[in-house]
Amino acid sequence: MAGVPLVVVGASLGGLSALAAVLQELSPNFPAAILAVIHIGEQEAQLPRYFQPRSPLPVGYGRDNEKIVAGRAYFAPSDRHLMVENGRLFLSQGPKENHTRPAIDPLFRSAAEAYGPLVTGVILTGHLTDGTAGLWEVKRRGGVAIVQDPDEAEVPSMPKSALRHVAVDYCLKLKDIGKLLTQLVEDAMMEAAHFVPQHGERIMGYTAEQPVAVTCPDCGGALRKDSKGSYTQYRCHIGHTYGGLELAQAQFDVLDASLQQSIRLLNERKKMCLDTADAARRSNHEQEAKQWEKAAEEASARFEQIERVLQTEWTRPELAFTSAASNATVKDK
Repeated sequence: MAGVPLVVVGASLGGLSALAAVLQELSPNFPAAILAVIHIGEQEAQLPRYFQPRSPLPVGYGRDNEKIVAGRAYFAPSDRHLMVENGRLFLSQGPKENHTRPAIDPLFRSAAEAYGPLVTGVILTGHLTDGTAGLWEVKRRGGVAIVQDPDEAEVPSMPKSALRHVAVDYCLKLKDIGKLLTQLVEDAMMEAAHFVPQHGERIMGYTAEQPVAVTCPDCGGALRKDSKGSYTQYRCHIGHTYGGLELAQAQFDVLDASLQQSIRLLNERKKMCLDTADAARRSNHEQEAKQWEKAAEEASARFEQIERVLQTEWTRPELAFTSAASNATVKDK
């Protein structure tokens, strides 16, 4: 038996106040452990300091190999994925997923594998789609899926993505999520009497299937495509993992950086060629000087061409993700 029931929570922009609103509705005797990932990247965000005055439960960063205890809230520390295994927390600096570490999907995926129907997954406000694949795994292994009402979310993309791709059980406002969790946890404890935990995936997970003619923006390795219901992920051989929107954004970031680098190098080439032309002319090598001046003119022309490309507005659907929620049946309570 897996033991302590888990409520796993994922949030990004706007997630501090959103998760605080959920925690405030819980009893100090809450019979499950809260495990939360908020996208903080490598920065030290002092999450326990923020949440402790706002939570009836003790809060802190999860520690590697720490035993999971009911009635506590554990947060992923900066630059570490938070996962669970054998009733304990597991921290990893493994490959980024959805271009972030800590990411939501590794937590949800590992919890679903080890705890099955003892898991309740909650997706709150945030950009793009992190958490969708993880919530799909929670549902696939018998857990309950909850998303914040997108109309209430500061950034609705993550809740909308989950609604679109996962058979979500509840779509609720924050105050109602907190009120519902205690009952869900009690139900899960009764329903999971015969659950046998699995331990096949351990850390970063699963084997993707179909190779695609796209390379990883992080490392340049080949990507393979893996479908989780209607949601598609891309994963390289190292383990960098992206949803479709995150991949589009990461590709654009690499493209933009490459164009910026080209601008810098062309400007440097123009200066180098002009300096060399001056030196050649001072040495009475007129033909050589003219060749260097021609090269400088070409660098200047290409500089202007790429500058115009950078100044042109790009169509960025990955930043304007406003798709309507799915038509999946949702129990509003």
